[in-house]
Amino acid sequence: MTDTTAYRVQRPLTAAEMTAIRAAIDAADSSVEILTATVQALFTALLPPLGESLADYNTGRRLDPGAFAIPRTQWEAIAGACTAKADAYGSRAQIALELINLMPATYDDPAVTVPPVPHTDHRPYEHVLTVSREATDVIAAATRHCDGLAGHFGAGSRQYQDAAQSWQHNLARLFAMDFGARTRITCDGDLSLLVCTGSGFTYGIIFHPDRRRCTRPGCTAVINNDGHAWTYLPADPACPDGQHAPSFPLDAPQPGTWSFHS
Repeated sequence: MTDTTAYRVQRPLTAAEMTAIRAAIDAADSSVEILTATVQALFTALLPPLGESLADYNTGRRLDPGAFAIPRTQWEAIAGACTAKADAYGSRAQIALELINLMPATYDDPAVTVPPVPHTDHRPYEHVLTVSREATDVIAAATRHCDGLAGHFGAGSRQYQDAAQSWQHNLARLFAMDFGARTRITCDGDLSLLVCTGSGFTYGIIFHPDRRRCTRPGCTAVINNDGHAWTYLPADPACPDGQHAPSFPLDAPQPGTWSFHS
């Protein structure tokens, strides 16, 4: 938006103000402090022309960040500095979400550019993964399961490609440091994992097996994994002669995919 009547203050931050905001973010020593420092530095810059300061606001008179606006390029630079610093505490996603409610609004101003600054990697030097022995069995079993799908359906098959890609993608996420530098991985089923991160965020890498269905036109039957019974919902049509055609053989590894669940 560019309507100057929409905001109490709408202007670019000066180079000195941007430097002060970055310095406050770099000095933060916790996730909470990143947000606090950013808000304090931003509105210390934006409020004085109104004859106000942060001290004028409290629980009875709340500051509305949406009543202020800065150029989009500066907003993105400040947010980027915050999320980079958040890597030190494994809170990048949390900080990114919080900033949406705490930062001013934005407007487009092609004349405002932000000079690049040297990138600082704030992540801890080490990421410690603790894997229970049962979880190591799950990781090995999932790998064997993918190999089995390749052997039965072929390495170019949808069944193998979908399973292997989803497993590799989620396995790689275990090594990312988005949620902290200490991660504990335990078993959550024959082919699933439970992941507890240093930031306190817990999620699962869950295997979702495909249902074995009848592929004959008009039939919606599903066969039980034991292969002994086909089941229908009450209103579902059935094969007129009961000669079902399963979507994959009873003796085949069960296709499926892994997904991230919080």
